[in-house]
Amino acid sequence: MVKVIKSAVKCYKKKTKKTVGGKKKIYEYNQYLVPLKRSDKFECSEEVFIIPQKQIAELVGEDLLMAEDYLKNLGATNSHLEAYERELAELEWKHNELSKSYKELVSKNSKNNKKLRLETEQVKILESDKARLMSKLEEVSDIHKDLKKNYELETEKVKVLEEELNKDKDIWTSLKSRLGSKKDGEE
Repeated sequence: MVKVIKSAVKCYKKKTKKTVGGKKKIYEYNQYLVPLKRSDKFECSEEVFIIPQKQIAELVGEDLLMAEDYLKNLGATNSHLEAYERELAELEWKHNELSKSYKELVSKNSKNNKKLRLETEQVKILESDKARLMSKLEEVSDIHKDLKKNYELETEKVKVLEEELNKDKDIWTSLKSRLGSKKDGEE
């Protein structure tokens, strides 16, 4: 990937004082500076190559505008690539987030399925217990009906016997009272 940055070379005079052979001398020389923008995003101590515009014109030939357009397109392509890289990084982040949420949902789903299976087994066990208890209840109900019939028959027998006893008592009491009244009359 070629990164083309356009900047102007700035030049200024730099003076240094040196002592040579006991005499102070002032040396003056040109200092060159190529200013860069923060948006160019260079790292510290990164090495760069600087090609003067004249040499680019010599390489390309007379069609300097075409070379400038080409270099501008390279810069635009680089900006597009940077935009695509940012978008790719964002999509990867979203993919990771979706993967995490998918894994969480799968985990929850498996837990819910396990819970559902256990509850289904519990329901089957309870239904079989219910059927067993219902059959026992029917047996007990049949026994209860038989006992109730026996009880009713026995109570009727008891009533009949009590009535007979009451009749017998009436006879005996009447006999006793007659006998007792005759004994009282003899005295």
